[in-house]
Formats: sequence, structure tokens, C-alpha cells
Amino acid sequence: MNIEIVNHKDRRAWKEFFDSYYGALCNHCSRIVPERSAVEDIVQEVFIKIWDGNVVFENENALSAYLYRSVTNNALKYLRDTHVEEERLQQWCEAEQDMSEDEFSSVVQEEVLRKLRELIDQLPAERRKILLMSMEGMKGEEIAEQLGVSINTVKQQKYRAYKFIKEQLGDYWAVAVLFFL
Repeated sequence: MNIEIVNHKDRRAWKEFFDSYYGALCNHCSRIVPERSAVEDIVQEVFIKIWDGNVVFENENALSAYLYRSVTNNALKYLRDTHVEEERLQQWCEAEQDMSEDEFSSVVQEEVLRKLRELIDQLPAERRKILLMSMEGMKGEEIAEQLGVSINTVKQQKYRAYKFIKEQLGDYWAVAVLFFL
């Protein structure tokens, strides 16, 4: 995603930005706040704050960290302000300071998966189809036979897809390979 879309508040492109993060942020927030309507409000408030504010992000990693941290902070504030589940708030405050490796891994996985889906959607249709079939566990020969193309075409399209994704993911590439590819 072009970070300038966020920094310059391009209305048309903001829908894409919102859609690419909204679900993952709601999922993250719902681990803290049990009420779905409150979760949606909290996440929307974060987007509104960015839109109304003057924050400028250097890159997508900075934006992503800001989004997740803001949602976490707003969720904890919601729990505190509404005096809902005092014990749960205390647990989350402690957990936030000592986030376990599993929890951190889960947040990272969620973010990498979101980015991976975004990049796969950018691939040309045939390349995307071949990559998705491969990710579902199909062998190259099976893919070639099902699509009526040569095995070399399948290999070449997979190579190009992985090359594009690797270039775009940068530092996330190792995590994507570990969890999804």
C-alpha cells in the first residue's frame, strides 16, 4: 500500500486502506473487548483519529504499529472507563506489558496474512490461481493438468509470484514463508 494515501488523506484510496486493516484490527480488539459493537466503534475511532489528525507515517510498518497500538490502548481505555470486568482489565494491562510469545506471534501472523492476501490480490489472474492452488497443496503436475498448461508454465508463474511477494514483503518475507507459504 502506498503510505502517501494515508498521509495525504486521499478519499477514494482511504476505502481500500480502511478495508485492508478493518477486519484484522476488529479481530485484535475483540481479544480485549467482548462486545462486538464496542469493538467496531473502537476501531472506527482509530481511523477517524488518523483522518482528523496530523500524524504522518514514514512507512507501512510505522502505520501498522500505530494502528495496533492505538486499538489496544483504546480498548483498554474503554474497559477502564466503563468499569467493565475490572479483573479482565488488570489481566490485560499485565499481559500488555509482558505479551507472551504466542500472543505476539498471533498479532504478527495476522498482519502478515493481511499483507499476503493484499499482495496475492495484486497478481495477474492466472498467476494468482496457480499460486493459490499450490498453497492448497496441489503439486505442479496436478495444477498443469487441471489448467491445461505445461509444467514449465506452472513453475515459471509460481516463481514470478513468489518473487513479487518476496520483493513486496521485504522483512515480512521470512515470517510469511514460515507460516503460510
